[in-house]
Amino acid sequence: MKVTLSPSARDYVKTEAAYLRARNPRAAQQFANDLKRLRDMLGRFPLAGHVTEELPVRGVLRLVMGAYLVDYEMLDSSIRIFAIRHGRERPPSIPVDDDFDYESD
Repeated sequence: MKVTLSPSARDYVKTEAAYLRARNPRAAQQFANDLKRLRDMLGRFPLAGHVTEELPVRGVLRLVMGAYLVDYEMLDSSIRIFAIRHGRERPPSIPVDDDFDYESD
């Protein structure tokens, strides 16, 4: 299964890689290697992630990659990673309507 990164996930990878390269080239290389292994693994095992209460969106799975949290969704014939963040970073705020029903389809 093909694994792609959303534009925002791609931007995060570029920013994080530059940050790590400037401070610790070995950590930057490890980050790149981990990301490659993650994409390979998701391509073979798309259900490896888990549902999390932090993301109240149906169909979104989270996978832990070392110190990073990776949020993705399965599409018809591919997987789209739409968010990557370090576990110490503040989670993005997700606007949810007061009438949002977590139980309905």
